[in-house]
Amino acid sequence: MYRFYRLAVLGIGLCMMCGCTPSTPEPTPTAQYEENNQTQALNVDVKEEAESLPTRIQEVHWKLIGVEGKVVLASADEREAYVILKLENQRLQGFGGCNILLGSYTLDEPRQGVGFEKVASTMMACPRLQDERDFLNALSKVKTYTIEEGVLLLKSGDKTLLSFEAVP
Repeated sequence: MYRFYRLAVLGIGLCMMCGCTPSTPEPTPTAQYEENNQTQALNVDVKEEAESLPTRIQEVHWKLIGVEGKVVLASADEREAYVILKLENQRLQGFGGCNILLGSYTLDEPRQGVGFEKVASTMMACPRLQDERDFLNALSKVKTYTIEEGVLLLKSGDKTLLSFEAVP
């Protein structure tokens, strides 16, 4: 073992005396090919993510993120408020923060018009009940919508009443 150690030290010393420097290997064509493929894969992932953002209002899980300019945050132990506008019979389903929501909606896609009717909820009490009431009150005033980069904005005139984010 001692002999091996001395030979290793001797080899390093000789290399230093001769001016040998460790060289970094030139990338092989295979390594360059793999690096290009990884870069292309990252570009494809970004492109797919941008393409996967919803551009339609129906059949998307929309998580509530704002009510009349106030940010909505659920704590870790609470369910998040959301809506889904079902294609079948133009039904709304969702959760308001305390209660399950059911109702119907009308949709005029060419004009980006939307309205909510007969929205009802279960009758459970919880600490966030006022937040849910604010949500339902704003929902009843909605006239139009826009979808921008995966965010649904429900509006009345120029005022944004509710904002949602698409959840995959």
